Amino acid sequence: MTSDSLWKEILEYGRWAPSPHNIQSWRFRIEDATTVTLLYDPERLLPDTDPSGRFCMVGFGILLELLSIAASPHGLKVVASYEFEDTYLDPKKVGLQPLARLRLVQRDEAEKESFDRQLILDRRTSRLPYDDRPVAAPVLAKLSAVAASYGHLLEFSSDPKDVAWIVRLNAETMFFDMSEPLSRNEVGSWIRYSRAEARRKADGLAAYAMNFPGWLMGLFVKHNWLFRIPGVYQFTRAVYIASMRGTRTVAWISGPFAVHEDWENTGRMMARLWLTMTSHGVYLHPFGSVITNGKAHKLMVDHFSDSAQKRQHDLWMLVRLGHSDLPPKAWRMTLDQLLVD
Repeated sequence: MTSDSLWKEILEYGRWAPSPHNIQSWRFRIEDATTVTLLYDPERLLPDTDPSGRFCMVGFGILLELLSIAASPHGLKVVASYEFEDTYLDPKKVGLQPLARLRLVQRDEAEKESFDRQLILDRRTSRLPYDDRPVAAPVLAKLSAVAASYGHLLEFSSDPKDVAWIVRLNAETMFFDMSEPLSRNEVGSWIRYSRAEARRKADGLAAYAMNFPGWLMGLFVKHNWLFRIPGVYQFTRAVYIASMRGTRTVAWISGPFAVHEDWENTGRMMARLWLTMTSHGVYLHPFGSVITNGKAHKLMVDHFSDSAQKRQHDLWMLVRLGHSDLPPKAWRMTLDQLLVD
């Protein structure tokens, strides 16, 4: 095995890590057989909708955990050390910026990995209709335990009234956010309206993966005024809500979410939550708009106020969970595109 072949094997798994809007802002420079410099591309951040970079950093946390899992069959793990001046993602920087050193180190016997790395390749986000089955209680208990091990609280409901209320709130919030030019323009820049465009750019929010017609998404972004016409908005919202039919479980997570270390830790937790779901045939669909929109966020907190006393931190994630047909896989850039000299 050549000096960089092991890293390339591990990074091949890492390139399938999820990121907000599938921006894939990470780049890698292989320094030697045990060390990689992790860099980020400031042009692949979200300064308008994620100005602090917290959700982008969650993506990096997911990446780091998946890389460590990918290294496990070799008895190794990946350790990140922040040796550079700035540990925060800065969209104002010019050119690729170093973020951390990644090193391969031996695992202790007590650190045996419980996940098969094939789950990294099997993991999907499903925006398809679900099959009317609530997520089984033992699976929800496992997910709650994973969250608790990272200092987070995962709550859930399979009450039909709660589920319907959350699905409607998400639809209304998403439509409201996309009526705002700042959000619409930034999100719109990452939408890939056709399969050919998604394949060519190998990033972004592919319309086919989002279970929405590309032409309709194009109208929504480029001619949003149409959706303020009475009747058009109601029809389109109904179509969007119908795409989530069969949902029987929603979940939300609260936990430390203030600084860089919190965001990385949250990402590592999300990686393990996602692989736990994958191992049980459960998919998730994140409802990010409800979290980032202040009004919708408060409505959700108030709606679930009965359990508020259990929370020590604010809510930072809302998802629907369930079972669906195999969802399409979004494109990723090749490893050659992610590697830099």
